[in-house]
Amino acid sequence: MGTATEALVRRINVVYLYVSDMERSLAFYRDVLGIPLEGDGHWQEASLGGTRFALHLAHEGVGELSSGSVHLDFEVADVAAAAGRLQSAGVEAGETMRDDWGAALELSDPDGYRLYLFEPPS
Repeated sequence: MGTATEALVRRINVVYLYVSDMERSLAFYRDVLGIPLEGDGHWQEASLGGTRFALHLAHEGVGELSSGSVHLDFEVADVAAAAGRLQSAGVEAGETMRDDWGAALELSDPDGYRLYLFEPPS
């Protein structure tokens, strides 16, 4: 007891989502959200603040894609500007939530995954 041990997990290496249609998902994540994804027809990835974010084309054995088991916050500098960009792209988003912890805006990707754009407090 009382002996400090090194954490087994040091950091998140990669977060990836299985998607049903890569082109449709690229249009959302790359073209609307501006994530600089690169790869091939089955895998696209980008580094976001030192963590890799990737899309992987769903395949047999993956199971049903579900929004209830995934919660992703993508950090943005200005959630109001992000909301305007989404609206211009025809993406529906919820109301912006603001509190001491910052601000967040909920939206869904083309496969129904719930995402949040998060602005840290200033």
